[in-house]
Amino acid sequence: MKVYDFLGIRVDSAGGGKARLKLPWREELTQPLGYVHGGIIATLADAAAGWALFPEVERAEGCTTLQMQVNFLAPVVKSGMVATAKIVRLGRTTALMDVEVKAGRTLCAKALVTYHIKR
Repeated sequence: MKVYDFLGIRVDSAGGGKARLKLPWREELTQPLGYVHGGIIATLADAAAGWALFPEVERAEGCTTLQMQVNFLAPVVKSGMVATAKIVRLGRTTALMDVEVKAGRTLCAKALVTYHIKR
């Protein structure tokens, strides 16, 4: 969880195929125009997807991101973010998660994340 600590990501809840993670705003997370960098938003979405999945695959040796599509819908300016994820499909070796990232009430990103489950 070193990258979570570095960025300030906190797991608010995880279980039942869902997860909610928070990331407070910090100036260090912004790009030159003052918006939170898209890579930071994508990292939060990926982390939320993983936490929706991890509690559901107890016998797995590991899980890793195979593919992620992120649609950025609005800039994040001086606002913390909340990412909510849910499992869309859980198979034996792959899983698909749907993630929404919001800054306040504004939907700033939507992601579909595919994970590989090593068994």
